[in-house]
Amino acid sequence: MKKAVLKFLPNFWNFQYGFVQADFVGLVFICFACYLMILSPANAAEAFPEIGFKTVQTLDVYAEKNTIHALYSGLDKKTGKPLVKYLHSLNAGKTWSAPVIVNQHIAPVKQARRGNDFQIAAFGNNVMAVWKTKGGEPWTGKIVAALSRDLGKTWVKIDSPVSEKYAKVDQGYMDVTADQKGKFHFVWLDDREEAGNTQGLRYANFLDSQQNAVWRDHKNLATSVCTCCWSEIEVDLKNNVHVLYREDKPRDMNLISSFDGGKSWQKPNVVWPFDWQFVGCPHQGGGLVSTQMEGKTILHAVIWNGKASNRGIFYSQSAEQGRWNPVVRIGDESSASGDIAAIDNDQLAIVYTAGNSEKKQVLMRVSGDGGRSWSKELLLTQDGVDASHPKIVGTLSGFRIFWTEWLDNGDAIGKMSIL
Repeated sequence: MKKAVLKFLPNFWNFQYGFVQADFVGLVFICFACYLMILSPANAAEAFPEIGFKTVQTLDVYAEKNTIHALYSGLDKKTGKPLVKYLHSLNAGKTWSAPVIVNQHIAPVKQARRGNDFQIAAFGNNVMAVWKTKGGEPWTGKIVAALSRDLGKTWVKIDSPVSEKYAKVDQGYMDVTADQKGKFHFVWLDDREEAGNTQGLRYANFLDSQQNAVWRDHKNLATSVCTCCWSEIEVDLKNNVHVLYREDKPRDMNLISSFDGGKSWQKPNVVWPFDWQFVGCPHQGGGLVSTQMEGKTILHAVIWNGKASNRGIFYSQSAEQGRWNPVVRIGDESSASGDIAAIDNDQLAIVYTAGNSEKKQVLMRVSGDGGRSWSKELLLTQDGVDASHPKIVGTLSGFRIFWTEWLDNGDAIGKMSIL
């Protein structure tokens, strides 16, 4: 029923633009939509299944049909040590497997924070987890990768995408995904050029095979990008690879694409030229997802801009690495930490936070027409909470949203919403 409502909602909100589409059945849907908007904050937000952490430090989720893979890091309740744990749901988040420690007998875990989250991706029973281990200095930490071939029951260490030559440089702000052939594609930032206030954007891919299970196609996609904003990687149905990242000068969001599976890359283009000139660490990346329309790939990006005249979360779309449409404002000037997901070619959803430095809520807007129009804001958190960095995935059963909330004692807990 909720999935049907999501399809209808954009028509309802189009009343304000003069597109009147109403009958008795439509009015019933409108009433039910209003009911969802009023009551869903109390009903939708649920505590995440017990994973044994005193405090959650990072999270990532990845969906395949109705299977959701989740990777959490945090401080263990019993020992206080940082751990990485994996769990999955085969029914779109209704029930979950018992959490498994991923880093055990592989590598210790460097404590991290939201916005620099450890990452998870999967193709069938093959699941890849990526995190940072402790470095020689407080600010350094090498990327570690592990692979499970049995849906997360057991894990083996695989080579890091970063060679030992660069083991002592800082690494992070990464993302990983899998294509339709089971190849994993990975992007990250590191400071091997020692540029100071920027880092380089790197790429590599990994195909699990008994003969050649190694990282390939290592590329420096950009040598000077924002040093502290997470990147996003997306592989479309044609196995083209797209990376969204924040440029250095200006600090706008760029997209760079490969149309041969990561072997070569096109010139980057800016999602929208805000021309934000800034030196510092905004700690804000974006979200990226692809859909299809008449055989063409449509890229959907949610980005954050820090320029005072246009601060906040915006949405845009582009066809086949073409020109980006004018941006649409999604949140107010306090909005940040946006993410985007799709259920199919029509149903999209964007999640983000809004609020002040002490209290932030998680909000959501949905589209049932491929991003051409967007619903009003739907509140997912209770009043007075301090939420952080929501992530959203699309399943066959609807959207699933995950975030963390700070407690009064300084710890953070995992939360989720089923819509």
